[in-house]
This record gives sequence, C-alpha cells and structure tokens, in this order.
Amino acid sequence: MINIKTLVLGGPYMTNCYIVSDDEGNAAVIDPASDADRILEAAAGLKVEKILITHGHSDHIGAAADLKDRTGAEIIANKKDAYRMHFDIDVNAEEGMTVECGSLRFTVIETPGHTEGGVCYLCGDSLFSGDTLFSGSIGRTDLGGGNIYTLLKSLKKIADLPYEDLAVYPGHMEPTTLLRERTDNPFLVR
Repeated sequence: MINIKTLVLGGPYMTNCYIVSDDEGNAAVIDPASDADRILEAAAGLKVEKILITHGHSDHIGAAADLKDRTGAEIIANKKDAYRMHFDIDVNAEEGMTVECGSLRFTVIETPGHTEGGVCYLCGDSLFSGDTLFSGSIGRTDLGGGNIYTLLKSLKKIADLPYEDLAVYPGHMEPTTLLRERTDNPFLVR
C-alpha cells in the first residue's frame, strides 16, 4: 500500500514536498523544497531511502543535499537539470526506468518543458507531476530552459497514459486527478 504525506515548504513558493512510504516504513521524499528538519520530523519512524527530484528549480531542491547527508538516501533526478543543482545526482532519472523503494515502484516519465530535465514519477495509481501539471494549469515556460512547445508534448504524453484515472500530486497547489485534468484543463484536453 502507498502512504502519502504532504508538506508545504519553500516559504512564499509554497512547494509541495511528498513523503511516500510503504507499509514496511520504506520511504521516498519527492521534491524536498526546504527545511530538512521538518521533513525528517514528518518522516519519523520511516527509513528515507530515495530523494526524487521532479526538476532542478531551487524551490524544489533546497533540502536535498542536507537530507542526503542525514539519511544516506540516493538522489534521483534527470541529468539535464544537473547544472541547476548544488549537489551531485546519484541516479539519472530516464524515461521508463523504475526506481524501487521497498515495495514501492516509481516509473520515470520524462516531461521536459518547464525545465529541460523535468520528470514525473508514477507510483501505483498516483502521479507526482512536479511543475509539469497543476490543477487546471501547467508550469511556467518563461524561465530559463522552459519551452511551451516541449511542455505541450509532455502534457500529451501524460494525457495519453493508459489509465482511466490517476491521483495527481503537483509541485504546487492542491492535488487533482488525471480524469479531471483531461476534462477541464485547457492544456491537457484530449
């Protein structure tokens, strides 16, 4: 079973950080925006094994190095965003690869457009979309490395996932569902 805790971190950016664990206490932290102490407090009793980065913007990675130092967890991110990071990536997140964390299996979906190295992580019936897809919206493309045409291709890839529905956990704002976004999001309507 997948257990998901959400922390809103990163000060004014209000970035969602997710602690995803299985019933045995194996855990991955997705987008540790800031405040490793708060993340570790929320993860008390869990073994943090993986740090999954959806993209290299500072509001998604601020506590990654500290968290790695304190837990020994591997950092997984796409190497195309490595130049944005102040730490080394342990594993390059590539299209279709599986990241195992206890009984959890995260499948990497490369979704560039917000940044060159943007990825989403699919685990069971949950999609962690970073700043690729929000509830009713999408990530910005006017920052360095952003490209609207590339992001639209990535969004089509998400819209075409072979699932009737998925829970979508974005990098900012509230969770949504793939069905709702396929229906209502003007950037994702099929």
